[in-house]
Amino acid sequence: MKADECVAREAVLHDHYTGTVELETLALIDMINQHIIPSVKAAELDASNVDALAGHVTTMKDALANIHAAETSYEKAQIARELRLETMIDVRSTCDEVEELVPADLWTLATYKELLFLDQTSDAKPTEYEYDI
Repeated sequence: MKADECVAREAVLHDHYTGTVELETLALIDMINQHIIPSVKAAELDASNVDALAGHVTTMKDALANIHAAETSYEKAQIARELRLETMIDVRSTCDEVEELVPADLWTLATYKELLFLDQTSDAKPTEYEYDI
């Protein structure tokens, strides 16, 4: 490849990564706002839990704004990397902590047990097609 083709390919890869991180971040923000915070409120847990989650949402929104304000695809990818591998890990940790505190009947998201062992936790009988290979 020529030098300008390599530069273009690099920019496309950076933009792809940044776009992926942006979608993941927006999904996490929606999950927090639509499921986790309402579950914490329904469980009547300490308000500091809601404040921590709301603070994480603000932090992620600020990071997305910083990505959009960055001038180069490389700078955007650097900010996205920090958002994905540092900030979102902290957010996930907080979400996991509150999940342990919220009673199962008030938690509106699927748990790992439900996702991994759905066939064993469901009362539904398998259809004839589930056994076809």
